[in-house]
Amino acid sequence: MVERNIVSGDIHGSVVQAHTIQGNLHVHAPVVIVPRQLPRSGGEVVGRAAELAALERGLNPAHRTVVISGTAGVGKTALCLHWAWSVAGRFPDGQLYVDLRGFDPLRPPLSTAEVVRGFLDGFGVPAERIPFDVDAQVNLYRSVVADRRVLVVLDNARDANQVRSLLPGGPGCAAVVTSRNELTGLVVRDDVRRIGLDLLGEADARCLIAGRLQGIPAGDGEVGELAARCAGLPLALAIVAGRAAQWPFPLSTLVDELRSATQRLDSLDTGDPYSTARSVFSWSYEALPAPAQRAFRLLGTTTGSDVGLPAAASLIGLPRPRSRALLTELVRANLLEEHLPGRFRFHDLLHEYAVERLAEEPEAGRTAAITRMVESYLQTAVAADALLSPHRLRTAVPPAGPDVVVAEVSDYRQALAWCAAEHQLAVGAVAKAVETGLDRQAWQLAWALVTYLRRFSHHHDRLATQRQALTAARRLGDPHAEGKISRVLGKTLIRLGHQDEADDLLERAVELFREQGDQPEESDALLGRTRLHLQRGRLREADADARRALSLTEAAGHLNLRATALNTVGYCALAAGAPLETITHCTEALQLYREIGNIEGAADVLRMLGSAHAGLGQWDEAIARYEDSLAQDLVLQDEYHAALVLDRIGCAHSAAGRTSDAISAWRRSLALMEYLDPQEAGEIRGRLDAAEGR
Repeated sequence: MVERNIVSGDIHGSVVQAHTIQGNLHVHAPVVIVPRQLPRSGGEVVGRAAELAALERGLNPAHRTVVISGTAGVGKTALCLHWAWSVAGRFPDGQLYVDLRGFDPLRPPLSTAEVVRGFLDGFGVPAERIPFDVDAQVNLYRSVVADRRVLVVLDNARDANQVRSLLPGGPGCAAVVTSRNELTGLVVRDDVRRIGLDLLGEADARCLIAGRLQGIPAGDGEVGELAARCAGLPLALAIVAGRAAQWPFPLSTLVDELRSATQRLDSLDTGDPYSTARSVFSWSYEALPAPAQRAFRLLGTTTGSDVGLPAAASLIGLPRPRSRALLTELVRANLLEEHLPGRFRFHDLLHEYAVERLAEEPEAGRTAAITRMVESYLQTAVAADALLSPHRLRTAVPPAGPDVVVAEVSDYRQALAWCAAEHQLAVGAVAKAVETGLDRQAWQLAWALVTYLRRFSHHHDRLATQRQALTAARRLGDPHAEGKISRVLGKTLIRLGHQDEADDLLERAVELFREQGDQPEESDALLGRTRLHLQRGRLREADADARRALSLTEAAGHLNLRATALNTVGYCALAAGAPLETITHCTEALQLYREIGNIEGAADVLRMLGSAHAGLGQWDEAIARYEDSLAQDLVLQDEYHAALVLDRIGCAHSAAGRTSDAISAWRRSLALMEYLDPQEAGEIRGRLDAAEGR
C-alpha cells in the first residue's frame, strides 16, 4: 500500500496539519508555514543613520506603516531591506515581500489580485481555499495576518491605490512601502508616516566608493572626483565603485574617461534620473567585453521581473556554464543582481537601458534569442505537464535546438516547483511568442500550462494565455491547434461563467476534430460540451454528447477517456433521475481509473457513486463511497471537493437519523467551504444551524 503525505491548512492558526493516508486518515504533528520572502540585503547602508532612526521611530504602536520615497536609484529598496533584515526577529510569523513594479517601463504594475495571491501562497493557503473575488481574497489575506506578527514590504509602489488594500491591519504587523512618489494620499488619508530619501552628501558618497576599494582613503582626490561625477546617486555610486575596484589603471584615467562622457549626471538636479542612470550604465557597459555586452542587452527581452539560469542561457545562446560565467560578470559589474541562487534580475532602470542597447543587436539575432527563450519555457513546460497530468492527451512538440537550455524536471515535486517559480514568466513568454510570430510555440506553450494554471486556480492567466494561443493557432491555419485551444478555452470559460462564448468554442472544437477524424480529441471536446449542457439544464443534449464520446473512446481504445466518458454518462443518468444506471456506468469507470492510476478521476467517480446510492436511499453505501472519495481528495489536496463531500456525508447521516454525525461532518465542511465559496458555505451553515436547533 502506498503511503502519501498531504497537507490541509488551518488558516487562522497558521498551522498546517500533516496527514498520512494509509487506508484511513491519521493526523500527525502540525507544521507551521512561515513565509521568508525578503530578498538578500545589499549589505551595509552608507550615510543613512538618520533615515534608519526615523524608520524605527515611525513604526510605533500608533503607526504601523512607513513610506520611503525618493527618486529612482536613491537607495529606497536597499535601505528598506537593510532595516527589514535587522528587525526580522521581531516578526516571527513571517516577512512578506513584493516588487509592485510601479514604474517599470515595460511591464504593467502588479495588480492587487496578483500580490494577494502571492502572499496567500506564501502562507501555504491551499488554492482551493482562495476565492475568485479580489475583495474576498484581500479579506482572507487580512484574516490570515490579523493575529500574527508579520512584516510586509511593498517595494516600488506606483500610487496609494496600489498599496492601500495590501496593508495589514493586525496590531502585531508592520508595513514598509517604497515609491518614487510621495504617496501623499496614503500619508494623509491613512495617517501613514513618510520618510523622504535624498541624494547622499559628498562625505557619504566618498565613503561609499572608498569602502569598496582597498587601501584608498575617502579623502583621496580621485575618489572625490568619482563621487562628484555620480552626484550623490547611490545607484550610480555603486556602479562606479564596482568598476573602480576592477580598474587595472590609475583611478585618474577612470576620472578622465568619466569627464569625457557625452551625457552627464547633471540632470539629477532637474529630477530626471533616466538620463543620469543611462550615462552611468554606459560607463559600465562599455567596459564589458563583447560577449558580456551581448548577454546584457539580450536580457532586455525577458518577460518578467527576473529570469532563471536556463531561460537566460537560452537567450544568450551559450551552454549553461559559459552563460553562468557571463551572468556572474554582469553581477560583479553591478549591472545585474542574483537575488536568489540561479535567478537574476535588473534594477528597473537597468532593464530599460538593456532594452535600449538591444537595438545594437541585429534583428535576426533578437528573433533568434527570443525563439530560444520561448523554446526553453515550452520544452520545460511540456515535461512538467506530463508529470502533473500524465493521462492528458498529448500533442507533438518538436525537439529543441542545440542552443536551448531546458530546466530539469524529473518528478512531480520538481515539476510543481518549476511551475510555481516560472509560471508568470512562461505566461509572458506566450505573449512574447505571439508578438514575435512564433505561433506554433505560442499555442503549444499555452496548452502545456493549462494543468498547472487550472489546478492552482490561476484562472485569469489561464484565460489570457489561451486567448493569445487561439489567435496564434488561427494565424497558423492549423485545425488541430485551433481545435485543442478552442476546447481548453471553452472549458475555462465554463469555469468563469461565460457560457455563450464557451458554447461557440466547444462547437467549433467538435467540428474541427470530426473533420480531421481524430476520435480521442473529438471525444474530449464532446465531454467538455456535455458539461456545458448540464450546466444549462439541457439533459437530452448532454446525454447524447456523452454517449457519442463514449462510442468514440471505445473505438479509439483510449482507456482514460473511456473512463471519463463512462463517468459523464453516469452523471447524465443521475441528473435524469436514474441512479441505478449511474452506478453501472460509474463502477466500470472506477475500475478503469484504478487500472491506469488516475487518482483525480477515481475521486470524481466515487463522488458520483455516493450520490447515486444516496438517490436510492442507501445511506451507508453512500457514506462509504463519499469517504473513499474524501480520502482521494485529501491526497490531491483538493479541499473544494473535500468540502462538498463532507457536506454530502452530513446530508446522508442526517437522512439516516444520525444527527450528531451529520453535525460533525457539516462543521468540517463549513470550516473549509467558508474560504472557498460564500454561497455554498451559507447553504451548509443553514443545514448546520437547523440540525443544532438554532
